[in-house]
Amino acid sequence: MYADYNATTPTDPRVVNAMQPWLTQRFGNASSREYRLAWDAAEAVEDARARVATSINAHSREIVFTASATEALNLAIKGFVGYAGWDRKKLVVCATEHAAVLACCSHLHHATGIEVDMPGVDRDGRIDADALGAALCSSKKVLLAVMAVNNELGTIQPLAPVAAAAGAASAIFLCDLTQAVGKIPVDVHSADIDMAAFSAHKIYGPKGQGALFIRHMAPALELEPLIAGGGQERGLRGGTHNVAGIVGFGEACAIAMQESSTEAVRLAALRDRFERSLRAALPQIWVNGAGSDRVANTTSIGFGNIDARRLLRDVDEIDAATRSACASGRDEPSHVLKAIGLGDQRSRACIRFSFGRFTTDAEIEFAIEKIIRSVRRLGHSGRASG
Repeated sequence: MYADYNATTPTDPRVVNAMQPWLTQRFGNASSREYRLAWDAAEAVEDARARVATSINAHSREIVFTASATEALNLAIKGFVGYAGWDRKKLVVCATEHAAVLACCSHLHHATGIEVDMPGVDRDGRIDADALGAALCSSKKVLLAVMAVNNELGTIQPLAPVAAAAGAASAIFLCDLTQAVGKIPVDVHSADIDMAAFSAHKIYGPKGQGALFIRHMAPALELEPLIAGGGQERGLRGGTHNVAGIVGFGEACAIAMQESSTEAVRLAALRDRFERSLRAALPQIWVNGAGSDRVANTTSIGFGNIDARRLLRDVDEIDAATRSACASGRDEPSHVLKAIGLGDQRSRACIRFSFGRFTTDAEIEFAIEKIIRSVRRLGHSGRASG
């Protein structure tokens, strides 16, 4: 059973069908624009750009295609920092951000000396308002990075107060929408977001395709490009367009717009049944972030004194994770779980289960039975301390 949809999703067959012609017969370079094959490719890119933009209530001209959400986030952050004036700029980053943000900011701090401040969060993963206000109080030009939905907890960050704080400080607000698009309604303009990153493979599209939203404003946001080349993507991302991937991204966004609301109801019912059944049979477990609004598909469960990796090995028919896929190779506990107040032992007892479009009732029942049996067999009792 696959239960790691937050790491990646299977490509929807409808998306594959939409992409297929652009991998074979319609293989033109969208930047050539001097003959029919290239014109068709360029038109397909722009059609997909409009569909991607619509999914977050943006305008087509505000979408820059990248190879991933990680690249989009790096373009936003490194593009903001630029090649000079580092002493006049500051990065404010929520402590529970994705590694793509944290690693990028750490690299820039060590390379340039730019100031980086990391406000903490409460026990459910919501950013601390007082800490945020203090961090934004600066004479420097500030970029604030706060994700809309936490990839490990599923916590939905209340963006209105975050955007208001950014606006009051004249800061640029960058939002990682990777776990939000396709799961909850997203409106970048109503939310006062200045830049946002998201990815195709989290919404049943292809891997290798992402996007950065850059709000159209006056004066325009000036970013230094990461990849110089032929001037593609408004000069911000050189290189030949991945036409098939872009088309797949557009199709995935269109399907998500049509189906996400009903799918959220179904997934919430599955997740709630999963949590309720495990809690009834294993009273020692806990759910991280359960006190806040969460996306419907995600649950982070602590299994007391048991080591989560040991449990996953014992239930090897279930594909789940102890943390974000981008941090799964590390030995240290999840930085997200530590940020919400869990000690090392309790952090190591947690598993993230994330369900999706192809998760069935039967799979949920199978997982419940397997996990209960395994925990009991492993002799688990009581909660962990620390």
